[in-house]
Amino acid sequence: MYDIQSHFSLYNKSPLLRLIISLLLIIVIGMFLLIVMFLAGALVFGIDPTTLSRSFLDEAWATNIAFLRYLMIMQDVCFFIIPAIIILFLFKPAGKRKAFDFKIPQINEVALVILLAFCIFPVTSFTGELNSGMHLPGFLSEVEEWMAEKEDYADRLIGLLIPSDTFWIMLLNLFLIAVLPAIGEEMIFRGVFQKIFYDFFKSGHPAIWITAIIFSAMHFQFFGLIPRFILGLVFGYLYFWSGNLWLPVIAHFINNAVPVIGEYITGVGSVNSEVHPALWRQLLGLPVPIIAGGIILWYFRNKSKKKPDQEFNQSGIADV
Repeated sequence: MYDIQSHFSLYNKSPLLRLIISLLLIIVIGMFLLIVMFLAGALVFGIDPTTLSRSFLDEAWATNIAFLRYLMIMQDVCFFIIPAIIILFLFKPAGKRKAFDFKIPQINEVALVILLAFCIFPVTSFTGELNSGMHLPGFLSEVEEWMAEKEDYADRLIGLLIPSDTFWIMLLNLFLIAVLPAIGEEMIFRGVFQKIFYDFFKSGHPAIWITAIIFSAMHFQFFGLIPRFILGLVFGYLYFWSGNLWLPVIAHFINNAVPVIGEYITGVGSVNSEVHPALWRQLLGLPVPIIAGGIILWYFRNKSKKKPDQEFNQSGIADV
């Protein structure tokens, strides 16, 4: 029987070639599928063709929130999940039964990752406040203005989608904002890019840091660049030391889910309307979560070192 994986396997190809092919697959497959799903969705939801040419924040979309949610779901599926499945399948050597690095985690590991995710919140909140006050040099003022507009657009779009009038809408928002991005983005950034960069540098640290930079930059939100970079580092080290994609997925999910659930409980109406304490008060509260989070990461690091007999695959992830 014809083995398509054996014929098209990327397992033994150079990291640069795998990076180029991966990017091409993400762009080509993502764009094709999203266009198809966009047109199909427009027919199913009965969208006026003239509406399609307008900004998603235009009043014409106010009555089409369901279609907007559909598009965000399709964006994650088309650009992250489906391409990641194809790429990760091609990354594996032919004949290997285990396709991806998804392993059932231990209960204590899940509990530690959930605690770690909550330890990150004060850090990202503080660095987010610092980041929002940063300004580019004067000669880049137009670039800064463009970035501010993009940031405002993203905030307003999330603010439009996240209000939860019912429990079921809240669950839909969790699926849309927390579940799909956590799975899709971790598969692409940690499962694909971090592995490629590990093979390129033959070291975990530059692979994790470069992937975290790309992860932060790809959100196209300059004023959230630093906190997202920190998240990328935490997710990257979790994956590198555990070899289990479920752990960064869980941490990513918690990070995205808490604001959604909080909005439903408080009825604030926007994840960005929260009033933050003064910076000095936030700074005073950082040592405890930083120390706790560091201890948790140290636990996973030491646990990975206690298995001297484990074999490491081509991408530096422990085959456990």
